[in-house]
Amino acid sequence: MRAATLSDGRFSVETVPDPKPARGGVVVKIAACGICGTDHGIWRDHLLPDGTILGHEFAGTVVETGPGVSDWQEGDRAAVLPIPYCGSCDLCRSGKRNLCRLGLQSMVGCGGDPGGLAEYAAVPAASLRRLPASMDVQLAALVEPLAVALHAVSLGRVEPGTRVGILGLGPLGLFSALVARQYGGLCFGLDHRASRVSAAHSFGLGAFAADDLADERIRDLTNGGPDVVIEASGRPESIERAATLARVGGRVVLVSSYHAPAEIKPGRWLTRGISLLPSIAYGPEDFDTALGLLATRRIDASRLVTGVSGLAETQAVFDRFETQSDAIKILIDPGC
Repeated sequence: MRAATLSDGRFSVETVPDPKPARGGVVVKIAACGICGTDHGIWRDHLLPDGTILGHEFAGTVVETGPGVSDWQEGDRAAVLPIPYCGSCDLCRSGKRNLCRLGLQSMVGCGGDPGGLAEYAAVPAASLRRLPASMDVQLAALVEPLAVALHAVSLGRVEPGTRVGILGLGPLGLFSALVARQYGGLCFGLDHRASRVSAAHSFGLGAFAADDLADERIRDLTNGGPDVVIEASGRPESIERAATLARVGGRVVLVSSYHAPAEIKPGRWLTRGISLLPSIAYGPEDFDTALGLLATRRIDASRLVTGVSGLAETQAVFDRFETQSDAIKILIDPGC
């Protein structure tokens, strides 16, 4: 099969052996794979060895089943939950499966089995989530990032009437805002890129350019600051900005990936009573809820997809992260 593999810090399309299903596993023909900040960080910082096949946001069609698989047949379409939770550690047993050490270290396409930047992937049948007939299989690649956002919003305890600030209106920030609105939250966001502010407006979200008195406007609109601020920009300096924006006694949820140190002022957090809530990954219940939100179109994610590229364009897609292009979410279609 064809796969986009890492070699000397670059992606190239290579022919690699076709995957085989393990006992209890299947092989999926990949319809689409999303690229996120985690993938970009792995590539930029050379965190995984040459030959790695990245990609943990993907969906496709079952083409082969292994021994012991009876619930899935060739032709079934599915989103893939890429974290193999162990189910037996203290974290899993106490309802914190998103923190399962084995699961995160063995995440498909992030240090575990080869991921979705290929024509096919072998995954456990237990990781599959069946798609309704009405759902576009390519859009199912967005279930994973939506689950990340959903977990962050839940951690922030957003409910009807909660005032929510979103720092960073990329895919994760926009998803967080859309989920928060589904939960009854009143959302306002900011971003440094005009194109992303415009994208937020197209979804009916309140949004401002980051350097256009955005903080003051949001404080005014929320009568003193948001109850919860979701930091989704990945900018280390935005962590302190979030603490300043939140109302006294508010909450700051960190949901982005940070690849540089951040300077914070503990006294501000202490005297204003700001709670810091780091959010990583999601539990299986978050993934299932995210799939339901997309399948029923309660969240229309199609407008977040600004392009679909082929495997041969993988390096160019990663380069666009560096150039801060106007793209919001780009999917890779390995069949192109």
